[in-house]
Amino acid sequence: MTFLFKGLYFVYIETIKYGADMQEIRVKIEENKKMLQKLLKNKDNQIILDKWLKTELAYTSNAIEGNTLTRKETELAIEEKITSGAKPINDYLEAVNHAKAFDFIMKSAKNNVKIDEDYILKIHKIILTGINDTNAGFYRSVRVRISGSQTILPNPLKVPDLMEDFSKWLTQKNDDMLIKAIEAHYRLVSIHPFIDGNGRTARLLLNSILMENGYAPIIIRPIDRKRYLSALETYQTQENKVPYYRFMLSAMNRSLKMMIDLLDIDKPEADKTLLTISKFAKLCNVPVSSIRYWIKEEKIRPLAFTQSGYALFSEKQKNEIEKLKK
Repeated sequence: MTFLFKGLYFVYIETIKYGADMQEIRVKIEENKKMLQKLLKNKDNQIILDKWLKTELAYTSNAIEGNTLTRKETELAIEEKITSGAKPINDYLEAVNHAKAFDFIMKSAKNNVKIDEDYILKIHKIILTGINDTNAGFYRSVRVRISGSQTILPNPLKVPDLMEDFSKWLTQKNDDMLIKAIEAHYRLVSIHPFIDGNGRTARLLLNSILMENGYAPIIIRPIDRKRYLSALETYQTQENKVPYYRFMLSAMNRSLKMMIDLLDIDKPEADKTLLTISKFAKLCNVPVSSIRYWIKEEKIRPLAFTQSGYALFSEKQKNEIEKLKK
């Protein structure tokens, strides 16, 4: 039963000791960052990416918290305000609110708005407006716990002081702002200052810092939820940050590759011979779950993505699947 708060909120980030694998990921991140920046010199690409990210981040971040909307339903809720009685109304409100919060952090990043305690409260208020107005933008006054986790969260009486110290740390510049963004996400989740919306607010804070410092947002996929929460808990309860940093850096690199594939006009994105994951799985005579597992393990990579983020494959990639089946 451990809680990691000793000296955590009063110092600069200590140097992270990278293994060879994480050093390699950092190199790939910088390479892909430059490639994406090159693609974004085209203003149309920036418009396409912003629209895609608004839906993708709302879908993935909400799904991690149990939201039942599909990616398409999330897009319809955001873009066309279309809802269905088959799903809880709060699921639609979460999608719309997340999109509004994304607009807020996008505008803030462009205007170099100071990211501090007040900024975090504004994000949280947007996230919970219409869902839990009583607590939107306010710290919790009761004890909370994370279901299934051994992490002990701070007493609510300590939250204001912890957030004040966190805000002071947050406003200090650091040489490695990618690592600072990842660490900020961890620290806010560990304080858990709100009754609800902590994860979504922390991921929006993470991406606020990244975008303000020239990085693309990190997309944490619902399929990676268990690994994500496990890595966080390992850091919180064992003071072992390596799994968490490895997970987040890998997610950063994967997110960059997704965005590059989305925008790279040299890729056959509109080629009608490309197959959706279900059709590709049928062609290869394997379950869709197997294809998703191999993507997760980076054994196979989609050839392209639709603007809504759906993976597309070529018939030629069947040979890769045949090798994996052996």
